[in-house]
Amino acid sequence: MLGITGTVFAFIPTVSGFGITLGVVALVLGIIGLARKGTRSLAGTILGGVALLFGIVFASAYGVVLSGSSSPVAAPVGLASSAPSETVPAKESQATSSRVTPTKPPAPKGTAEQLQALLAAKSYLADGQGFSQAGLLQQLTSQYGNGFAQADAQWAIDNSGADWNAQALVAAKGYLSDGQGFSQAGLIAQLTSTSGNGFTQDQAQYGVDNAGADWNAQAVEAAKAYIATGMGFSRQSLIDQLTSAYGSQFTEPQAEYAASQVGLN
Repeated sequence: MLGITGTVFAFIPTVSGFGITLGVVALVLGIIGLARKGTRSLAGTILGGVALLFGIVFASAYGVVLSGSSSPVAAPVGLASSAPSETVPAKESQATSSRVTPTKPPAPKGTAEQLQALLAAKSYLADGQGFSQAGLLQQLTSQYGNGFAQADAQWAIDNSGADWNAQALVAAKGYLSDGQGFSQAGLIAQLTSTSGNGFTQDQAQYGVDNAGADWNAQAVEAAKAYIATGMGFSRQSLIDQLTSAYGSQFTEPQAEYAASQVGLN
């Protein structure tokens, strides 16, 4: 009877352990009965062994199922990394300190006379004539100009912020537009002359190079001015005047072009 009951319980997964116990008891009692030569003990021993065998098999299978279902489920790869990373905002004080407010250069401090000389210097530099440093100093100190003391005039020039190359360019363009007709060499001589503008050689060359002059057109202007004097020029004498080192200093091709343009062929 114990063997039959153990076999039944062995088939039920949740109580298969109890079936194993009954099977063991039935098996032991059956063996004892066989020892006493009981014929009915043989069937009990067989049923006890069957109950023990099925109990062990079903208990093992049920344990495997339980262990598989109880294993933790791994989180999907990359799930944690999909969350947006938290950024730490920069400190407002650091952002504020990185913005540097430009400051104006301090106004020059001088005497009342020096400050007046500075006003005069800036006015000359802005009037479109084109002043060199030497020419401006002469204008500020001349008795026919402003009459400032040499030291005050020099202080004003030093603090005027003048761009002498730019001033040379202004002067060069002024000469090229006045209708006299300047050659490249003649314009440099005018810009550097002490009786002219008084620019340095480099400053004068900068002005001439950047003036955008058409030297052929300038030669025609000069030729027309010579013809207008009424002195009377032949083609060759006009070319000689235009190319002379004491005249306009145009190149030979420029002078020939100008003579042809004024009708002296």
